[in-house]
Amino acid sequence: MSAEQFFGYCFPEAGGWHTPSVTLQTPEDIYRYTQLHGKTGLFQEVRVTDESDHIVVQMIDGIYTWPEEWKQLNKEVKVDGQTNTAGTANA
Repeated sequence: MSAEQFFGYCFPEAGGWHTPSVTLQTPEDIYRYTQLHGKTGLFQEVRVTDESDHIVVQMIDGIYTWPEEWKQLNKEVKVDGQTNTAGTANA
């Protein structure tokens, strides 16, 4: 039995067209992918789906919106002495 695969998609505008899928293997891969593409400001939305095309992780405007457990990753961070939410730290 093969390991489950996940597929990452980047949307320049939420709900619009998306980049071709990127195959991801582990939760660590998913985290790195969403951090890289969702926090840079290049993409408004980042989605990761399972093999059945169900959303397993979603980030909009640099903020995790799904699943509930990943919302804790939106904690506040300090940037240049100012407190910002994780999604606006790079704005």
